[in-house]
Amino acid sequence: MSELEYIVSFMDGDLKSVLSLLDKNILCRINELRVRKENYLVIVIKNTSYFIDCNGDLYDYPNSKCVFINEECFDRLYLSFCNYSVYSNAENILNGFITLANGSRIGIAGSAVYDESRLLSVKDISSMNIRVSREVKNCADSILNFLYVNSFPSVIVAGMPNSGKTTLLRDMARQLSGGFNNRFRKIAIVDERNEICGKREGKNFLDIGINADVLTSFPKAKGIEIATRTLSPEMIICDEVATVDEVNSILYAFSSGVRFALSVHISSSEDLLYKPIIRMLLSSREFDYIILLDNYTYKTEIIDAGEVFDEICRNDNSDYISNIGGRYFV
Repeated sequence: MSELEYIVSFMDGDLKSVLSLLDKNILCRINELRVRKENYLVIVIKNTSYFIDCNGDLYDYPNSKCVFINEECFDRLYLSFCNYSVYSNAENILNGFITLANGSRIGIAGSAVYDESRLLSVKDISSMNIRVSREVKNCADSILNFLYVNSFPSVIVAGMPNSGKTTLLRDMARQLSGGFNNRFRKIAIVDERNEICGKREGKNFLDIGINADVLTSFPKAKGIEIATRTLSPEMIICDEVATVDEVNSILYAFSSGVRFALSVHISSSEDLLYKPIIRMLLSSREFDYIILLDNYTYKTEIIDAGEVFDEICRNDNSDYISNIGGRYFV
């Protein structure tokens, strides 16, 4: 069963029937499904939005034939994604998402409920953004062959949302823990939102190799500390580093000799110079390379992390990263 087929299995009625009519070449390219109450179903392919009619045909603009999500259909789907227990998903819903067992993340929008200054719950859910988690085996081949044959560097994977960061990290974990270059590396994966591994009923839904340990649903900073202290990893892999606490835990792990492969969000390559969280990571001088993903094209650029930090130190007002040396395309 493909990732999208798994998502569709939660649906019923016309919505399930319509998506089953889509051509397989289209199905395999879908990045997101946007489901909004009392609105049209939106299918996103490479950051372009399309609308679908009851025959499975796609349109650039909505029309009277396009699939419309009424309140009853929306509420049924929401409950299905929650496995008919909103309560058991309450903590994740407070953070704005639900994660399915296969690693697909569903962002939700609604109204916040506060008790004085404390966020208690989210009500009146009005939209769901279903991000399709994809397993692309061997997508990390060029990175591993270029960087990991003769060394074992720490890397930052940088790119926009949906540029393939999680997919790349998953395949790096699979190959490094599965015997790349005739060595089975000890990998610990801190999978805060269950997107890298898609753990279900104690088993990993997605392939992360035979020598990898997974900490699921731990706050990232805490998970990194636990992995460092108890799992003796050679490398920790984690997604979407964004807070000071997470950086501090990473620095603690570095002091214990652990390597990292992690991802950060950027909107452009200039963020490598200006984004505070990246500056903090680079200031450790522990990262060897930045893997820059070109959005939706799967082109990869490798940049020497030391060169980037040196550029930051030389000129805090630098407008471009184009003059930095140590750049490779793979």
